[in-house]
Amino acid sequence: MAMIKKKTNADMFSFLPDHVISLILSFLPFIDAARTSVLSKRWRHIWHATWMLNYKEPVVETFSLSFTNPGEYRLDMENCLRFAILRGTRGLYLDFADPSWGEDNFDPHIRLFQLPTFVYKHKVLESLKLFSCRFDVSEFNAFSALKDLSLGWVEIRSSSLKALLMNCPLLEGLCLKNCWNLGDPDISGPNLRLRRLIIDKCSIDNHIILMAQKLQYFKYSGLVKSFLLEDQPDVEEAELDFGLESEFDNSGYCGDTLQDILRNLYSNTLTVCSYMLQELPSGEEPLRLYPCLDDMRHLILKTSMHSYELCGLSFLLKSCPGLEMITIDLGPARIFADYEPPFQIQSHVFWAQHIPFIDCVRETLKVVEVNGFKGEPNEIELLQNLLRYGCALERLRINVIKSSDSEPTYQWRAQMLQYFTKASRRLQVVIS
Repeated sequence: MAMIKKKTNADMFSFLPDHVISLILSFLPFIDAARTSVLSKRWRHIWHATWMLNYKEPVVETFSLSFTNPGEYRLDMENCLRFAILRGTRGLYLDFADPSWGEDNFDPHIRLFQLPTFVYKHKVLESLKLFSCRFDVSEFNAFSALKDLSLGWVEIRSSSLKALLMNCPLLEGLCLKNCWNLGDPDISGPNLRLRRLIIDKCSIDNHIILMAQKLQYFKYSGLVKSFLLEDQPDVEEAELDFGLESEFDNSGYCGDTLQDILRNLYSNTLTVCSYMLQELPSGEEPLRLYPCLDDMRHLILKTSMHSYELCGLSFLLKSCPGLEMITIDLGPARIFADYEPPFQIQSHVFWAQHIPFIDCVRETLKVVEVNGFKGEPNEIELLQNLLRYGCALERLRINVIKSSDSEPTYQWRAQMLQYFTKASRRLQVVIS
C-alpha cells in the first residue's frame, strides 16, 4: 500500500519532455501559461514555446512591451508584435531602454532591437512609442493614420526628423526623449498638424527652429539653446526646464538667450525652473522684460524660494502685467554658489520693497497656489505681501508638505497666514 501511495503522489510532469509540456500549456489561457515560469528553473522558459495564445478579445487597442535586453529574445519579441498587429492594435509602445542609463548622459547607446518590417505595413496605427529601438524613417510614410509619436534613446538627425514630419501628415503629438545627434532640429512646415511637442534632454547643437501653426503645448528640458520662433503663433502652455545646466553664466549670454526665448514664445501658461529664476536677471534687462508678456495669465514656478531666486521671481512678476494665477511648486533646486544678483538684496525685506510696484499683484492677480509649503521665511514674506497688496485676490490655496515629522509646525505656520492684513475682501484662504 505504501508503494502505491508513493507512485500516486509522484510528479508525472517531471518525466515529460519539454515539447510535450509546451503542447499542454498551449491549451491554457496565456496568462496562466506564463505563470508557470515561476515553478522552477526548468519551467522558466518552457511557456515561450507554446504554439497558441488563448486570447478572447477580438481587438487589442494598445500593446505595450518593455524589455531591457531583448537581444537573445528577438524572436519572442517579434512574435508578440505579430500577435498585436494581427489583433489590429492602434497603440504600440516598445521600450527597450536600460533603466541604468543616466538622464543627463548624451552618449549614444547600442539599440539591440530593430523594428520588424511587418510593423510598417500596419496602416491603422495611431500611436507609436519607440525607445532604444532602431527604425527606418523612410518607411514611416506607411503610417498614414499616425497621430502620436514618441522616440527615445535613439539617434535621429535633423534631416531624418524633417522627413519624419513630412511622412506623417496627421501627426499631432511628438515627444523626443534623450535622442542624440539632433543637430539643429527644424520643426516647421505650413501643413503641420502638431499640437503637442516635447523635447526632453536631447543632444542639440545650437538652436531649435519652431513654427507649428497649431501647437498648443510645448515642453523643453535640456541645456540652454537659442529658439528661433519668429513666426510661431501663441501656444496655450509652455514649460521650460534648464536644470541640466551645471554652472551659472556670469557673462550674460544665457540670460540674454532666456530673455529672447520669453520675448518670442507667446503662451498663456508658462512653467519655469530654478535655473531660469537665477539666470534671467543677468541678461540685458535686469529688472523686467521689454516688451512685457501681455498674454501671460498663469505662471508656474518650480522653486526652492532661495534668496538667489528672488530677483528672478520679481523679474517675471513685473514682466506679466495681466497675470491672473501663480502656482508655486516648492522643492529642492540647484543653487549656484557663484551667483551674482543684478542689485544688492536684503531677503527679509525684499518683497516689501518690490511687490507694491508690481502691476499684476495690485490689479489682476486672482489665484495663488502653493504646493509643498513649509513656512520658511522667504515663503512667508512673499505670501504676506501678496495678501497685503493683492487687491484682486480671490483665493489663496496652501498645500502643506506631507509625510514629515514637522507637518504640525508647517500647518500652524500656514494657519497664521489667515491673520495677516488682506487687501481683498473677497479672498478665501484654503489650507490642506
